[in-house]
Amino acid sequence: MKRLIQKPSGMVLILGCTLLSGCGYRAPMHASYIPEVKDTALYAGIRPEYLELAALMEKDVDMRPTSGNTVTLIADGAENWELLKDEFRKAKRAIYVEPYRFKLDTCGTVLAEILRKKALEGVDVRLLLDKSANTQEDRTTLKGLRDVGARVYIFHRPAFFLDHHFPSLATHRDHRKLTLLDGRTALVGSRNIQDKYFFDWHDVDIRVTGPVVADLTRAYRRNQRLVSLRAEDPYLDPDLPAAARADTLPGKQQYFDVTMQVVPETPADRKLPVRNCFEWAIRHAKDYFWFYNPYTPPPETTIQALQDAARRGVDVRWIVPGINDVGPEKGMAESMYQGLLDAGVRIYEWQEHTMHAKQYLSDDYLVILGSANMDNLSLFLNYEMVTILYDERICRQYAEIFRSDLRTHCVEVKAAEVQRWSIFRRLRNWFIRVLGGPLG
Repeated sequence: MKRLIQKPSGMVLILGCTLLSGCGYRAPMHASYIPEVKDTALYAGIRPEYLELAALMEKDVDMRPTSGNTVTLIADGAENWELLKDEFRKAKRAIYVEPYRFKLDTCGTVLAEILRKKALEGVDVRLLLDKSANTQEDRTTLKGLRDVGARVYIFHRPAFFLDHHFPSLATHRDHRKLTLLDGRTALVGSRNIQDKYFFDWHDVDIRVTGPVVADLTRAYRRNQRLVSLRAEDPYLDPDLPAAARADTLPGKQQYFDVTMQVVPETPADRKLPVRNCFEWAIRHAKDYFWFYNPYTPPPETTIQALQDAARRGVDVRWIVPGINDVGPEKGMAESMYQGLLDAGVRIYEWQEHTMHAKQYLSDDYLVILGSANMDNLSLFLNYEMVTILYDERICRQYAEIFRSDLRTHCVEVKAAEVQRWSIFRRLRNWFIRVLGGPLG
């Protein structure tokens, strides 16, 4: 027995390394790390109480907020599908797609054909595909676009030496969802390219024009360089402010002169900017912090921030899938319910099609949306990106949608109901949390 304790088996070592590989620094963000804002003019257009967040994110990712952007809210997946096809067809100069998953079902096949035609027309078409998220068959077919002049890159970043043993756990995924068009327009959000994301699942996306596109392009360029050092820089419109002012989409709800900030994150970044963003927003919320988040668990520091916010009187509400597409995630979420409910957090389970959105709203001003879940995979292992919108108009609109979703799509989870769960359900959730929690 003594020998076994002194020399753990190879399997124990492998499992230990799997849990730790690439997970970054997990200590809480100390108050001393948050920068002091000395020049408020650098963050024009942002309310004084949010200047600290803007400075913190700039410190983490070297991207300052930009004003003068035009934002179009995309109501649902079907609208996104029509818009995406139209934007692809209108492109005259460049189409750059970083979708995480590009499935060649009906929607994917239609878009791939549009991209083929645009490449033949001389448009600069580039695809950046995550290897782990796309089948070999789909990757091979999409790489065929190279025959008509498109550039197709396969993103694959092994984490430590476990790539050969546990590829699904030991690969840093490019989980971002970003489309750039003609160097002046971007689509960002949480939606992959696959039929179910457009017609069955709930996601959140926006279309943007303006100076923020330069930072989105910069984030794309960084990931492109990880797979191709020789690739040319992406095209960028030389007058993005003018593009934003002139942007019109008849029949769509648009907001002009929006202040935005891009927050990209990589597994090598020990600053953990996305986690810092979430936790700052939670800890500084005064009235409410509402969020959609399908995958858990977040770090303990984030859970504590949610509990502390609820205890000090902030209205904290979480919409979670009632049925999760990743089986164990249901038990993972349920393992958190009791502690959150006891602190005053209100939890609602989405009852219809799969809820896949990653969106966070606070105090009728702050909106955070993008590809990042509030879980360890997103915060420590994946390449992710969120955008922050500092805008009362947009936040109020999304808050109204949130309230509507609570009424029409959700059922609230009550503490009394959780207390009646069987011992077997509680044990199942506990085992799932213990075994899967470190990797979210």
